[in-house]
Amino acid sequence: MELRHLRYFLAVADAAHFTKAAQKLWVSQPTLSQQIKQLEEELGAPLFHRGSGGVQLTGAGEKFRPYAERALHEMEAAVMALGESEAVPGESLRVGALETTGDYLLPEVVARAVSESRMQISVETLPALELQWAVARAELDLAIGALPAASVVAEPLFDEDLVLWAPPNHRLSNARRARLAELDGVGVFCVSEASALRALLNDGAGRAGIELKVLAEFPSAEAVLRAATAAALPAILPAPMLQLQHEQAHSSGWHAVALTNPRPHRTIALLRRKGREENPALRAFVAHLNGVVGGLLKPE
Repeated sequence: MELRHLRYFLAVADAAHFTKAAQKLWVSQPTLSQQIKQLEEELGAPLFHRGSGGVQLTGAGEKFRPYAERALHEMEAAVMALGESEAVPGESLRVGALETTGDYLLPEVVARAVSESRMQISVETLPALELQWAVARAELDLAIGALPAASVVAEPLFDEDLVLWAPPNHRLSNARRARLAELDGVGVFCVSEASALRALLNDGAGRAGIELKVLAEFPSAEAVLRAATAAALPAILPAPMLQLQHEQAHSSGWHAVALTNPRPHRTIALLRRKGREENPALRAFVAHLNGVVGGLLKPE
């Protein structure tokens, strides 16, 4: 049983609906259902009554819920305590990341690691395959990369979905999700052709039978967000990036619309070298990383 199983269980219990919980967690419904099934098999009991209108906790689910809440709270507290106390002051780490993912995920992680664990950290951004090679050759201590990853140890962290970031009064601004085909003719801001996220988007548009109408493109997702906000025009952006900026972003009336049929996404993973012993600095950094990622997996 892993922490994500508890987070997923509690999200479904709170939403009383698999689809709604999956949307809040930014994972696909099949992924969520599979994780809940794994948890039920491990516990040896069904946790939910499934119906066409939603789900309800079974007797076993009702009994399990308070234990899951306490266990998740205690584990997250333990993770943060390790991050605060285990690292030796002055230890250094070389961390790699995919450019866009690293831009929105690592600043908070590094800030916690430096201020609470007193580490020295250098961050390098590289394409997906180069990240794997750098970790395998011990040029990096760890990396935030993408699956698949055959040459290193890879621990899935979360699904990075691309969503439509719709301004107030846009025709899709009140939708929870939209088919990619509905973007036909809709002018959007997005990352440039050199980005792996743009390749995901182009592939999805091609399979949906449309050609994106790109109004402007930028080398970073942060620049896309700023430009789209200034122009009050829609953008295609990573959902976790918007979730980390939830309060500030949503206070202005903008809305994230999940994209489906097909769903443009990739799985972000923690990459480490095979056979490497973890030192206290590495363990502390991973503890801070898991603390930030845990916030991404919590329902709103």
